[in-house]
Amino acid sequence: MKITVGLDLEAVSRREFLGAALTGGMVALGASVLPLDRASAQTKLNVGTMKIGDLSPFFIALDQGFFRDSGLEMQVTAMVGGAAIAPALASGALNIGWSNVVSIFQGYLEGFDYRFLANGAINKRGAHDIFGFEVAVDSPIKSARDLEGKTCASNTLRNIVHVSGLHWIDNNGGDSSKVKWVELPFPQMETAVVSKQIDAFIAVEPFVTVPSKVNKRTRVLGYPLGGIASRLLVASYFGSEAWINKNVKAAQAFVTALNRGIDAHNADPEKAKLTIAKHTGLKPEFLKEMALPAFEKKILQSDLQPMIDVSHRYKLINRKFLPRETLSKYAPV
Repeated sequence: MKITVGLDLEAVSRREFLGAALTGGMVALGASVLPLDRASAQTKLNVGTMKIGDLSPFFIALDQGFFRDSGLEMQVTAMVGGAAIAPALASGALNIGWSNVVSIFQGYLEGFDYRFLANGAINKRGAHDIFGFEVAVDSPIKSARDLEGKTCASNTLRNIVHVSGLHWIDNNGGDSSKVKWVELPFPQMETAVVSKQIDAFIAVEPFVTVPSKVNKRTRVLGYPLGGIASRLLVASYFGSEAWINKNVKAAQAFVTALNRGIDAHNADPEKAKLTIAKHTGLKPEFLKEMALPAFEKKILQSDLQPMIDVSHRYKLINRKFLPRETLSKYAPV
């Protein structure tokens, strides 16, 4: 069954999903964000984001007026992640959102018409590795096998951070089935591992660099995403296929402005870090050593395939599918 979202609430028939949208997504959005007036859909966009470095081109596009130049009036709401953004988009409160790719794959296979519209954060092995598997600096744990029988934390279970950890353990001589996993917000992980409440955690930047290189209280065992593939898409911008097809000019204007932001980021990454600091609240000095994802304008199907394969291997999705099935026909490819 195909579920059309982002246009009419009546089109979404899964009550539990809409319950999450109303109690989770709408609460996270706050009273100031209301469903988009269809009459102004071509010029006004409600966008759900996160306060992380992965959105550097988006922040630049906002600050430098690229969206305004494209004829868009942006209403931006920072949220906790795809778990809140996807239901809010399904309810019609958002037109475009940011989410990790696994959440979109899962929603797609549940029948929701989510489609990637523009390119987002690309993990590249080496200079652009943004996930880290960490232990306390004085921990006796030295290898994946040492994690067996231990307790590890991920921000959520059965999603991209968690599955990257399972893969890293199994591909480095350990057995992930012998590891206990708990959910813990990224900001709490450093304190929890230092106080021995957990033995290890997987985090995304800046929660890799700050604990290990700034505070020097953790050390990195490995970089899980780089172990999956030399490059892969971590997260990106998405919308409802029905909304995109009804608002083609607005969707294309969004992509055009965002791509100008990508060009600006790539032209001066160090300057871009100042913009990231402004929008995330991070101290600029924290960003000096922090790895950022790579940003490119075209979405490659080959960047989606690795996480489809890993998600299926660990039963986060019940079947594989062609990457192009989750791409909008208006996405730059």
